[in-house]
Amino acid sequence: MDAIIPIDTPEVNGTALNESFRLRTDSISESTPMDEKKIQSSDVIEPVVKTTYSTSTGFDVREVYESFVSALKEPQNPKSSIDTQDYINGYKALVKFFDQLGRVFKFVKDDVVEKLDILQEFVDNDKNDPPQFDTIQRAIDYETEHGLIKTNSTNFARTLLRLHRALIFIEEFLRGLSERPSSDSTVTIATNAYDSTLYYHHGFLIRTTVKVGFRALPSRKQLDDILFHGHKSDILDEYKTFIETLKQIYDIIEAYYKEKQYLQLP
Repeated sequence: MDAIIPIDTPEVNGTALNESFRLRTDSISESTPMDEKKIQSSDVIEPVVKTTYSTSTGFDVREVYESFVSALKEPQNPKSSIDTQDYINGYKALVKFFDQLGRVFKFVKDDVVEKLDILQEFVDNDKNDPPQFDTIQRAIDYETEHGLIKTNSTNFARTLLRLHRALIFIEEFLRGLSERPSSDSTVTIATNAYDSTLYYHHGFLIRTTVKVGFRALPSRKQLDDILFHGHKSDILDEYKTFIETLKQIYDIIEAYYKEKQYLQLP
């Protein structure tokens, strides 16, 4: 999938980059595995009920939180099944946050939206009895058993893997916004999150373009307003629980792909 990032950029290595760049995330054929220590978690999530806060654009931390928490069928189980539809719903709600971050996050949003549509088609067209795409693990098992992993370029497992890689970047970025000291800029937080996640799956041009584009991100205060709508003290605990939920889901999927030896699917 091609994602366009129109960014007015300064010179990099003596070359002017004032143009739109086409980022092709599906063209990645090789990637460097991340340090496994960075992608493991023993956190367990319990639902918390609080007030809904949303903006006129529709982004609502509560909506995202509820969907991803619902996706975990057994919160106490580190190998919990993950409901496919709730995972899709949570991601769709999260996409609304990208709209608030400016054009630089188009490289995430466009790819995410396309792949969510693909996963939704698998769920909607699942006529099996019992269903085979109702949970992420069952969908991967179904494609494995029927030899669909390598024969279909838009299979469920390959499509989900791209969303999975983006999710850990999003989680690290959102975590940094709540945990890093106020002296750390949005640029610093985004760069650190990118360097520890998606960086490993991109080539030099994409890496350079994305990092330069981070300079156009809103300030920490502006992002606080987007995330908390003036009620930070009221919903900060729930926000932090939401971050841990994302990490738990990521860890479960990561472990399942590793077990199946699918982390490096082309």
